[in-house]
Amino acid sequence: MGAHSDRALLLRRFPYGESSLVCHALTRASGRVHVLAKGAYRPSSRYYAALDLFDTLELEWSATAGRELGVLVAASIETRRAAIPRDLEAFRAATTALELAALGSHEGSADPALFDALERTLDSLAAGVGPQAALVEFELAFLHNLGLAPALSACASCGGVAPPLEQGSPADARVAFSASSGGRLCTACAIAARAAGRRVGTLPAAVLEQAAAILAGRTRANELPHEALERVRDFVARFLEVQLESRPASYRRFLSASNRNAARP
Repeated sequence: MGAHSDRALLLRRFPYGESSLVCHALTRASGRVHVLAKGAYRPSSRYYAALDLFDTLELEWSATAGRELGVLVAASIETRRAAIPRDLEAFRAATTALELAALGSHEGSADPALFDALERTLDSLAAGVGPQAALVEFELAFLHNLGLAPALSACASCGGVAPPLEQGSPADARVAFSASSGGRLCTACAIAARAAGRRVGTLPAAVLEQAAAILAGRTRANELPHEALERVRDFVARFLEVQLESRPASYRRFLSASNRNAARP
């Protein structure tokens, strides 16, 4: 039996028996861990009222080789974020970030960059940053951390210049884009991708440029106008869906709307 101690963020928790909880937590040094919190609802437990979503915790647990669940020994709150559950949109954004972190983490495999990105997002939401803005920054960081960030400036296939398809107003300029090919495409690579059976569409060049600025840290998402932010979020969410090969439960409501970046008649 091994003893462990680490900073953690709860990804999921659900009842076990009458007074216990099973917790899935993302830890900074140990990756995702699954622990049984025996007697979590008893006031005498060493983690009573400490196992809330969105808070940064300090956990102590023991693990035995061959067992799916470790046993929680103690827990304390390092950073409390009580403001998030009081705001419905912040709550939705936070649960979406937790769901993505659960999908992108692995049991027993440390991923400090993912932990730090999730913690920053929860800090932003607790501080009152717009939920859409905080979430799109996390989504882009999540994709980058997995090595799946879309090509936003150069061609995803050849690395060359990928200019707009037609010259015209910068506000209306569109570029070829294929999520299955990795992002923005030049004309020649778009033709080759279609010939290979990949789906190729178009996206506003401005949306990709704004996403690139956010990913590079040159722009904060909450500095964008509401409509521009919604368009960036729509593009990122749909790209995530293709890369994950599934639609996470928390995305169904947002993606049920028509594509906000579809070409206008």
